Amino acid sequence: MNNHFTSILKNGDLLFVHCNDEQFSQVIAQSTAEFSTKENLTRNYTHVAILEKKLSELFVLHAVPKKGCIRQPLIEFLKENDNVDVYRLKKEKIDFKNVIRHAKKLLGNPYNDSFIAEQPGYYCSEFICALFSDIFIQTPMTFGSKNTILPEWHNYYKNLNLPIPNGLPGSSPNSLIKQNLTNFVTSIPPFFS
Repeated sequence: MNNHFTSILKNGDLLFVHCNDEQFSQVIAQSTAEFSTKENLTRNYTHVAILEKKLSELFVLHAVPKKGCIRQPLIEFLKENDNVDVYRLKKEKIDFKNVIRHAKKLLGNPYNDSFIAEQPGYYCSEFICALFSDIFIQTPMTFGSKNTILPEWHNYYKNLNLPIPNGLPGSSPNSLIKQNLTNFVTSIPPFFS
């Protein structure tokens, strides 16, 4: 791994993953983007994780479908996510060792595929909000542009046998970015891993 590049990264950095070609990623991007045009979907984020820097080792803690809340080496994360931007919280005096300790206590929880706070587990941005509850605020969730709901979500929630939580408090990677509480640090190029 490139030592110069990894020296830029800090404990507690947030890793935002761009929309990819997978259908679920596309649906999330269309639902949470400020503008849902085909041209800007690749610039929208559909996943977020937190970085743990432990001496020279780098790990990623996050919530993912099928695996739940996990910790994995950064190199493994980058093999699965090849278009990642690094952001750093603007707020000073955050005890990131304590934040990472808290994140480790959440490991093993299931993935919250309902995106409903009362349901067990965590989805990716819910995991991050749990770590920074005094920084990020929840916002009304959207499942389509301009107060609409995409057809894919109707089928998704029908299979879960749950109502669509449109407008309920929640989060998404894009809603975290829109709060303007982070600074862009760098992009991790796809060839990095």
